[in-house]
Amino acid sequence: MRISLIAAMGQNRAMGLKGRLPWPPLPEDWDNLHRVTAGRKMIMGRKTYDTPDRVWSPEGNLVITRQRDYEVEPGFERVPTLEEALERYRNEEEVFVLGGAKIFEQALPLAGTLHLTLIHGTFEADTFFPEFDRDAFLEISRRDHPADERHPFAFTFFVYERKSVD
Repeated sequence: MRISLIAAMGQNRAMGLKGRLPWPPLPEDWDNLHRVTAGRKMIMGRKTYDTPDRVWSPEGNLVITRQRDYEVEPGFERVPTLEEALERYRNEEEVFVLGGAKIFEQALPLAGTLHLTLIHGTFEADTFFPEFDRDAFLEISRRDHPADERHPFAFTFFVYERKSVD
């Protein structure tokens, strides 16, 4: 199973502010997220699940929370740990981890692919994408998108693959 992380962040690694994205909607970023994750199951933390900007997959969605009585909507299942989520999806070709920050921290050492959108701006935030060893990854694609009438900020889509350990 390939574990892929997908996230958008500002130049200061900002990802969220008070449960929302810290920048206005960027339609092409949302379109990219849906294209990249199509047909794949998703894993997210409870705080990510609770956001109005929540993403979900018709294929399946696991929400990580230690709250045993936490209720999730149809189409979602609750699991207590990332390890259990990965065990549930062990027969999948690829699964996507959507965050938040704590879940990304746990999943980064296991990730084979990172799909990162870098928003060209610095944003006030209370949630940040974790630091990671960029030398452990190879940039396999980069696509720049300028600011325009639909996108108040320029941004870049990056795809990184973990380098093989020889």
